[in-house]
Parts: sequence; C-alpha cells; structure tokens
Amino acid sequence: MTDRPETTRVNIYGREYSIRGEGDPAYIAEIAHFLDMRMRQMTENIAMTSTAKVAILASLNITDELFTKTRQLEEMEDGHQMFLSSLADKINDVLTPEENSSGSSVPLLREHIRTASSDPPSIFQKSTPGSSKDQP
Repeated sequence: MTDRPETTRVNIYGREYSIRGEGDPAYIAEIAHFLDMRMRQMTENIAMTSTAKVAILASLNITDELFTKTRQLEEMEDGHQMFLSSLADKINDVLTPEENSSGSSVPLLREHIRTASSDPPSIFQKSTPGSSKDQP
C-alpha cells in the first residue's frame, strides 16, 4: 500500500486540473466547483479575457468574505466571553464561601472561564485516547 496522496481531477473556469492532496476528493471537488462558480460570476456582466484577472478578482472577493466572517466570529467570541464573565460575576455575588465546596472564594470561576475560552477547539487539540486530557 502506498502513502501517495490521491489525485482529484477538477474543472475550473474551463480548464482541467489535477489536484493532489490528502483531503477527501469530494471536498476538493466541492471547493474547486465553488471557485469555478465565483470566477464565472465575475464575468457575468463584464467581459474579461484574462483568466488570471478573473482568478485574482474571485480570490479577492473570497478573501474579503473570509476576513469578514473571521472578524464577525471574533466579535461573537468577545461577546460570549463578556457574557460568561458577567455570569461568573453574578454567580460570585450569589454564592458565599461556605457554599463553595473547595472552601476558597469563587473568583476561581472567572479564571476557569477565561482559561477554558482561550483553549483551541477540541477538534484542533492533539490528544490520544486515554490521555489525561480526555479524562475529567
């Protein structure tokens, strides 16, 4: 058995390309189709003879969308962090040290929220089954 990446043939803006990668061929075909559609949209109302110009304009539009969505996601994450901090403050205001099982003050709750939100999503964490990260 060979470890060579699989080759997927795609058609983008009238040209066929062989894309070699370790990704799912269906996914590669899907993103190639997305790019093809974007390039075709660029020329619906404007005649462009240069494929390179069409590709650059489509890439700029896609990159703009990516940056916009990334900025929106960061703003949402900031909002969630502020909301969680507010909830932690309210919990700290309600609980007394006697109700806290550890016997220490609850401000640790806010630190736990801050630490948990700074960890990368679990899909990106490298851990192996049975490692201490998988256990409560």
